[in-house]
Amino acid sequence: MKTLPSPMVQSVQRSILFFLFLGAFIFQFDFLHAQSFDHTPHPRLDFDFTELNLQLGLQPQNLQIDGAATYQIKANIDEADTVILQAARLDISSASIDGNEADFSLQNDSLFIPLSEPAKEGETFELRIRYSAAPKFGLLKNKNNMVWSSQLPRSQRHWVPIVDNPHVTFQTELNISVPSEYNVIATGSKVGEEPVNESVITYRFSSTKEIPASTLALAVGQFTNETTTYGIKKINVAVEQGLSDSVDSQQLLRNAYDWLETVERNMQSEFPYEWLNIIVTADHNWETKSWGASTVFLYQNRGDLQHQLLRGIIAQWIGTKQRAGQWKEGAGITLYQTLVQQSINDSIPYLKVEDQPALVEDGLYAQYGPKNWNGWQDRWVKWKGQSWGGVISQSHPALLQQLLPVVSWNDYANYWYQKSGQPMFEAPGMKPRNVSDTSATAPEAAADSVVYRVIYQPNQTGDAVVLNFEAVEGGYDELVTLSATEVYDGGQTESDEATFTGINDSITLAVSPGLRTLQLQVPDDLNLKLLEQKPVSFLLYELRNAQTVEQRAQAAHGLGSHADNPDLQLAVMDALDSDIEPRVRAGLLSSLADITAGAAGTEQVFMDALQSNHPVVQKAGLKALQRYPENQESLDRIKQITMNTDQTSIFKEGLTSLSELISTEELNTFIGAITQQDSVGERSLLAIQHVAKRGQTENIVDQVAPFLDSEYPYSIRKIALNILIDYDTSAESWLIRGQESLTNAADPRIRYWVVQGLLKNKNASIHSFLEEYAADEYDERVYRAITEGL
Repeated sequence: MKTLPSPMVQSVQRSILFFLFLGAFIFQFDFLHAQSFDHTPHPRLDFDFTELNLQLGLQPQNLQIDGAATYQIKANIDEADTVILQAARLDISSASIDGNEADFSLQNDSLFIPLSEPAKEGETFELRIRYSAAPKFGLLKNKNNMVWSSQLPRSQRHWVPIVDNPHVTFQTELNISVPSEYNVIATGSKVGEEPVNESVITYRFSSTKEIPASTLALAVGQFTNETTTYGIKKINVAVEQGLSDSVDSQQLLRNAYDWLETVERNMQSEFPYEWLNIIVTADHNWETKSWGASTVFLYQNRGDLQHQLLRGIIAQWIGTKQRAGQWKEGAGITLYQTLVQQSINDSIPYLKVEDQPALVEDGLYAQYGPKNWNGWQDRWVKWKGQSWGGVISQSHPALLQQLLPVVSWNDYANYWYQKSGQPMFEAPGMKPRNVSDTSATAPEAAADSVVYRVIYQPNQTGDAVVLNFEAVEGGYDELVTLSATEVYDGGQTESDEATFTGINDSITLAVSPGLRTLQLQVPDDLNLKLLEQKPVSFLLYELRNAQTVEQRAQAAHGLGSHADNPDLQLAVMDALDSDIEPRVRAGLLSSLADITAGAAGTEQVFMDALQSNHPVVQKAGLKALQRYPENQESLDRIKQITMNTDQTSIFKEGLTSLSELISTEELNTFIGAITQQDSVGERSLLAIQHVAKRGQTENIVDQVAPFLDSEYPYSIRKIALNILIDYDTSAESWLIRGQESLTNAADPRIRYWVVQGLLKNKNASIHSFLEEYAADEYDERVYRAITEGL
């Protein structure tokens, strides 16, 4: 007869096996943790998490949380003996299983809770975890103490112990307690709110629909709410207080209702959840994915709120109900969101790319970001008329019904191949698009663009034009071909080509008699800027007859290069007396300033320009008045407009003009008066930056330091940090600043800029500090800046 070990021996054996398993897991996890910020593609799930009941107390002022997470779990296999969750920097105070206290251990952001006995497949348990934390990742906070959950990968684990992987879903009961002056919006339907006492209130939310753990969402702030019913479901729009005057919440509510109906028809399936929560705030805080389950975040500095709203609604089906297993596999999700959005909305829904560090290379988080989104809009416009576009369009919405909830590009490609025989297994390389203004129709010029000067020289007989190309920035070794349009009397045109190469090149185009102007067109895929110098006759014709405002404005600016032409001043003055666009008027004023060159009695037209309602015209007037240093009236007008304007570009131009006209002492006195009146901070910092560029950097660190405080918005703190990066060269000062900011700044953009300052002034102490700190940095972009800088 076989003798069984005693219960004590069995317990010891299980403990030994647990710690052996734990050691092996930690070794593997530690290796992965150093490399990956994405979801694990196929996590080991010994247990199924079926329900989450979360009791969460949150203090917005200091981002302190206290919570109790209760899970209903079910064993997926026999002999499952340890429940593993992610709990990044959570302070776990206790754990229990079925009401009995359980041992637990924390290693590398994972929480291990062994069962008292190995489970049988299908066996159920109730797991309860008490914890507290002060998250530096996963929860975002703005200057108004609004707090909301990040939707970046692996972010939920920073405010709740969880397996925050797209493969994990569960029903939810969320009970969130906050100071009574705050509201809460969270995943699921709002089922109640109850005062705990005079200073605390609890909001309760429930979802009987299963929620992907990686899309759990909440927002705490002071909101104005508008709610409507949608059948048996509800739509709620919550606008952060302070934005109510600039956000039409009623219109958003109407749009959300109409688009839910439209998208349901498009998807051929009903809205997946019981409530749709729409949360509007000013700043995206470098978030790139703006939706969670039953939740859409709209950011004013991402551009058109209607575009964002429609994408977020579509994402409830394509992005949440069906979702990518890893962020790096998100191309198919964005492609299908684009297809549906463009089929519903006539305009191309570009998003703004602003209020984020422009130097950051696109990494993992860019997958759902605005630049990639804008790139997909351009690509789909080209694709939808081609065979690929037909294949992809015809597979919608069947993909939603026929594929698993968690997908990859390869899953989509397999489906397309089965239906069409077309191999599309490689996700296309995306050309990200930077759009700082959503009304723009072209991307911003890239920093590495090539610049050529082109001088147009018609010959005396009128049958040829010589084009002299000179490289100003960069250059081409290969032949480059531009389209050329010859314009004749009556607007008749002839097409030609101009091909050049090298640092300097000269080509001759044969033309017919009566040529009025010649226009070169740069292909869309060529990152080339032309500085054109055309003869007066060409410029005057374009000023009066060119089809676009851009062409007419360029012609107006170009006239200034012919200041020695005695008849040109009268022609420019006549043009200024006509009804012309502001950009064209600004170009003419710039040329007139070159022609008159500060001659006495010519300043009035520029002072009149300061009264314009158009900033571009005012700036041209300010710049021109620099040529009149002896005119006290113009100096007083420049001071007045600079002091009172609310336009940043005009303020900066005014400072530049004053710098040329008054002494350093007078300028400092004027700037002192500005800073005393500045309650926002931007004008003070721009003034400090301006005098610093002129060599006055004494006390600059003390002057800038107050604007690093979290009470200021990112736009102000960024200017302050960039001034310090340029002018504070003290490694000791940066080390102190880094230790403070990297520990406490909830905004990853601030941490990114502080890292740039540390790296620029790196010494052994800073190197050691950053090496040690890197393990605590969970934002992939900031982490990458550190590791690449070291």
